[in-house]
Amino acid sequence: MSSALLMGVDLGTSSAKTVVIDPRGRLLAFAAREYSVDTPQPGWAEQAPQVWLQAVLDTMGRALAEAGVPPGRIAAIGLSGQMHGTVCLGDRGQVLRPAIIWADQRSREQVARVYRELGRERLGRWTANPLATGFTLATWLWLREHEPETCRATAKLLLPKDYIRYCLAGELGSEPSDAASTLLFDTVHRRWSTALLDALEIDAGLLPPIHESAAVAGRLQADAAVATKLRPGTPVVYGGSDQALQALGHGVVEPGVVACTIGTGGQLFAPIQAPAYDPLLRLHLFCHALPERWHLEAAILAAGLSLKWLRDNVFEGRSYRALAEMAAGVPPGAEGLLFLPHLAGERTPHMDPKARAAFVGLTLRHHRGHLVRAAMEGVVLGLRQGLELMIELGVPVERVVASGGGTRHRLWLQLQADVLGRSIYQTHTVEAAAVGAALLAGVGAGVYPDALTACQRAVRWRDEVIHPVAENVARYAKAYHTFRQLYPALKTLGEKGP
Repeated sequence: MSSALLMGVDLGTSSAKTVVIDPRGRLLAFAAREYSVDTPQPGWAEQAPQVWLQAVLDTMGRALAEAGVPPGRIAAIGLSGQMHGTVCLGDRGQVLRPAIIWADQRSREQVARVYRELGRERLGRWTANPLATGFTLATWLWLREHEPETCRATAKLLLPKDYIRYCLAGELGSEPSDAASTLLFDTVHRRWSTALLDALEIDAGLLPPIHESAAVAGRLQADAAVATKLRPGTPVVYGGSDQALQALGHGVVEPGVVACTIGTGGQLFAPIQAPAYDPLLRLHLFCHALPERWHLEAAILAAGLSLKWLRDNVFEGRSYRALAEMAAGVPPGAEGLLFLPHLAGERTPHMDPKARAAFVGLTLRHHRGHLVRAAMEGVVLGLRQGLELMIELGVPVERVVASGGGTRHRLWLQLQADVLGRSIYQTHTVEAAAVGAALLAGVGAGVYPDALTACQRAVRWRDEVIHPVAENVARYAKAYHTFRQLYPALKTLGEKGP
């Protein structure tokens, strides 16, 4: 199948993206279409699945046209998608309400109730994960309480990319990497958690069957083929979560290699060969897109979002590059200014939706550049907390691979090296989640025998390695010691009230 090409679709929070690659990983075409997040009430985050579908169909068609190849050259289609979201389908496959996505905060009471009723130990034993607002479990419990009519009409609960695949191929189903993010899933045994479903009286029939990520789910239906100009019957694989497939697109599949992603949020992704979870539930344990492989994940909610907040509210009209250049003119450590990046609450390690952000240590000497530098440093200091938890659990860290928008400016890369105290590597992959989806499609279509081989053939490493500067490492070690004390100190003040 040397002439075969592969298509990968990434259903993100802000846009849908489609790539076409050859088996060596060469990018032949790329198309994107943006959409918005709806906030009908403060703290709510919803999107219309029909808007996702139109964006996906549009980008698939434009990517095929840009590639300039006959539709028959596309051997298979793979899907990546934003995690945790909830699509309610009726008994005729119709969407019953807007999807509630990962950023939604309305289910705080339901999260607290799960912890009270089940306890941390049982939740960990049954799912190997902490529960947060926006996860499918929390959202469904909120819907059951506040929209009982929606729940009565719901025949199936789907994750975002699983809804798209249903529309493309007509098959209801999910796979372990995304299903693990619902908190309805037994991550260790890679199946829905019967114990949790029974304890919370959730009908197992609401959940779709589980298949391997690279398995062929079905064939492209005629209406989708007409909309995209692709060949009817093109295989569509089950796909994976955006984090698992972004890692695959960068070749992060073996233990010892850790991906550090700075996008809207920030994530550390560490593949492991046997499931091991944090009993204190400060980290996530999810399934990788490879069979019988897992990954630990640390997540912070406001990484690039912290810079966006500064740009929109303090530096209107400035580009992200201009902000980073401003920060680059400030000494490491921002002359004692620290930033706690909890603008949207926080996950790792606090799992606290009420956590709040703060600048600490402001003096008359500090100017705008210090604010930006402190914000960028605070993001990476927050990620360091996750890395240290992984190391405590015995995760080997031999190579850190930078990913996301945080690779676009040298300062982000150097900060990762200096704050994490590790050399930073990069690949040539762009749009890694969509490329990972395409690689997975190649496994399903037989272009590659397995995902490891796909990475070996398609992922190319950059020659340049960003090494930590010893003087900066020492400075950030001291800053980190102070940074770790900020959350508990501010939390105590907040509990005392005015």
